[in-house]
Amino acid sequence: MDMQVRHMIAHRPSIGATGHITQATRLNFTSLTTSQPLIIVVRRGRKLIRSPGFDYVLDDGEAIAIAQGQVFDFENIPAADGDYEARWLTLDPEVIAAFGAPAGTTAILPAERLGPMRPALSEAFENAVLALQDEGELPEAIIRHRVSELLAWLADSGWHFARAPLESQAARIRRLVGARPDHGWTSAEISAAFGMSEATLRRRLQAENCNLREILSDIRMTHAMSLLQ
Repeated sequence: MDMQVRHMIAHRPSIGATGHITQATRLNFTSLTTSQPLIIVVRRGRKLIRSPGFDYVLDDGEAIAIAQGQVFDFENIPAADGDYEARWLTLDPEVIAAFGAPAGTTAILPAERLGPMRPALSEAFENAVLALQDEGELPEAIIRHRVSELLAWLADSGWHFARAPLESQAARIRRLVGARPDHGWTSAEISAAFGMSEATLRRRLQAENCNLREILSDIRMTHAMSLLQ
């Protein structure tokens, strides 16, 4: 059966990314990891999100915020009279760290169902999406500001994304390669990006019980699954 999945993505390094997906058939994906903080808004149909101890159901117009590093099963269900449609937006850890954790707000962990978003929060989400999709007219500072404004309205609703813990070397590689998963990354190129030799990179990864080949393979597989999701 033709799954008829259409997915458009826009990415801004060190700020965030956004994507719009439509699909005509029901799809189910297991054990997908959120590599960055994520907000999903369902436009049409239904989305089921599951992890041990948590079960979320999103219908038309509803949204969810998911913390970084969470592992979930996702199921997208088209509407009875049409497609499934959703918009997502991820935020770079640098933006989260710069924004901080406003007093009186609660960290989103592992996820927070936002329901139908308040008009101001919904407008901030759309503005951030449009800024990330911009093809060169907006200065980077404005794009970063609009994404930060989304975080401000999220905080006004009582929530914030927690700052990520100190990254392991493997996590740093995932963030670097994840920004350009279709690029033909080499060990020399990756080690140079972190200002170290290939031997040092290997030693650090060995200390974390992993190797570069496994990391690159997992990133590409996760990216392919995310495009379908």
